[in-house]
Amino acid sequence: MRSMRLLAGVAVAVVAAAMVAAPANAAETVAADEGREGTEAAILAYKTVYPKISDNAAMVAATQQETRKQLHERLAESPQTYGGGYFDPMPGITYVALTTRDAADRAVEAGKSLGLAVEARVVKYNYDELERLADSVREGTDELGKLARGRVGVEVSSNSVTVALTGEEAASLPKDAVPDWVTIVPAATEEIEDDVCTTRANCNDSLRGGLVISRPGGGCSLGFTARSSGIRWALTAGHCGSGAVSNWSTAGTPIGPLSPVNSIDSGPVDASAIQVTNARYAEDKLGRIAISGSAWVPVRGWARTMSFIWVGDVVCVSARYAAPATSGNPCGVVTNTSDAAVRGLVRYEGYDPCPGDSGGGVYWLPSSGQRFAFGLHSRSTAGCNKTPRKAWFSALPRFWPGLTYDLA
Repeated sequence: MRSMRLLAGVAVAVVAAAMVAAPANAAETVAADEGREGTEAAILAYKTVYPKISDNAAMVAATQQETRKQLHERLAESPQTYGGGYFDPMPGITYVALTTRDAADRAVEAGKSLGLAVEARVVKYNYDELERLADSVREGTDELGKLARGRVGVEVSSNSVTVALTGEEAASLPKDAVPDWVTIVPAATEEIEDDVCTTRANCNDSLRGGLVISRPGGGCSLGFTARSSGIRWALTAGHCGSGAVSNWSTAGTPIGPLSPVNSIDSGPVDASAIQVTNARYAEDKLGRIAISGSAWVPVRGWARTMSFIWVGDVVCVSARYAAPATSGNPCGVVTNTSDAAVRGLVRYEGYDPCPGDSGGGVYWLPSSGQRFAFGLHSRSTAGCNKTPRKAWFSALPRFWPGLTYDLA
């Protein structure tokens, strides 16, 4: 994977995560974050993505989100034994992987103390080891690496690296070319598009996640703002760049330049960093997420590691299309934290973003409404707010780990 620098030269961190079998998409209703506490939106997100879930199971899934993160934080204190976790909303079970039986037993007890139904199993690889193995395939020059072409992910449930291949590609591989820690999965057959826009008019004039931003010849959405070495950056999707230095603005007000060296669209990373040079924006200290009109909600934290992002988390997206079917930001559920079929990006279901939404801020919405930045919207199934409602985002921990994100 090509690395990318922000002035001082922070390398891209290539990491991976978890997957469970994706549920069927269902109703036409779109869950939305309207700026209040997140229980109602989270419940609807679960019911949209998992149409057979009971009302009680959806309530439990929604209200226990932060408790599940508490369990993650406890287990992540011992990275040598922690193989990651995920949540299955239908039975309401939190699954965790540990490399020793003693650690697995302690994880179950820790879950019980938090009031969670936890199942733990003993696995061979810890989470960091899975990341390194996935990286070796992405950068590999052997037959498997060449065929994969970056279609590499990680599945916590099987404790393996996933490689997405067509039937013909899989058949061409000798058995000894596939290590025992690799699982071959089907390559994507759905039509998927970058959600970039070239015609929609600007309509916003401040830096907050979800704003309309534009450069000559194109437009996207603003994600989150962050800092490194005293410089403020405005983040958007990597594929929104033009391949040359471009100057970005919102509602005609300049933001600053985007250099190709600060833009990458490869594998699980789809991110660009616009240097904020307009003094009006550069001195702003707040991390904000646009909700509707001039309303906004604060960013309270961000995902610092990929293992913090779990299958079963409720996420919402703030982007320029302004949620056509709702009065707030559309929400869905994470169903794959490293989707090999789509470059290893994080997949979320329940809403299909639209052209112009690329780069918008994707954030976790627990019941308390303490919104955490998770990533930048990248692409979705072709269409606009249509079924199948699948989308993918580039996770923050996978790029520029030296960034400090603006909070409020």
